[in-house]
Amino acid sequence: MQCTRCAGLRVPEIICEGGTRISALRCVHCGDIVDQVIILNRRRRRYPKPSRGRTPIFGSDRWKKNQPTLV
Repeated sequence: MQCTRCAGLRVPEIICEGGTRISALRCVHCGDIVDQVIILNRRRRRYPKPSRGRTPIFGSDRWKKNQPTLV
C-alpha cells in the first residue's frame, strides 16, 4: 500500500494499547499511522463554511478603545 502523506510504503502493524489489539497501517518512511478510528474521524472532519467570514481582529476599533492615551 502507498502512504497518502509521503507516497512511501505502508506495512500492517498490530498496536497493543490498554489490553486491546488494534490493527493499523504504518508508513515506513514518515511514520504515519492509520487505523479505522483515524479514517472515520478524517471523513467526519468539518471544514469551515466558505460563506462565513472571520471577524477581523487587528483592523477593528475595539482594540483602540481599551488602549490608554498618552498625554
